[in-house]
Amino acid sequence: MTLPRLRDNDPIPFPMRTIIENLLALQKLLLPPTPSTPEKEAKIAALRKLVPLPVLKHFDRMALRGKNGVALVRHGVCSECHIRVPVGVLDSLIAPEDVYLCDICSCYLLLLPEEIALMAQPAKGKPVARRTRANQTLPTTTPAAP
Repeated sequence: MTLPRLRDNDPIPFPMRTIIENLLALQKLLLPPTPSTPEKEAKIAALRKLVPLPVLKHFDRMALRGKNGVALVRHGVCSECHIRVPVGVLDSLIAPEDVYLCDICSCYLLLLPEEIALMAQPAKGKPVARRTRANQTLPTTTPAAP
């Protein structure tokens, strides 16, 4: 199946998650540099055709600088810059409708299915008891002797 090349204003026919997964596969083929083979070049060309042009341009700029273009999010942390990803972005990465960049390192963010399953589990442990004013005891003071 060959798809036409997407231009800047063309509608994107794939889910955003698929686009970022294709970029991750492309990144694995490009880094670390290994000897080029015709099969590898064919895979790279096929993956590049599946990614929209604006996304591919940003990815190529990152690759020219020697950086990864896609970062996996593990335990709520970007795997490239090791900075915590905002909770709102994490929630959006579960079912992405858009591509998301890390605010610090500008990598495209991808949340793995294992991480999605972990986020869906309820938190374990006891809830912490809150202190209220009624529960607090005030220290008693004794009047000073004259």
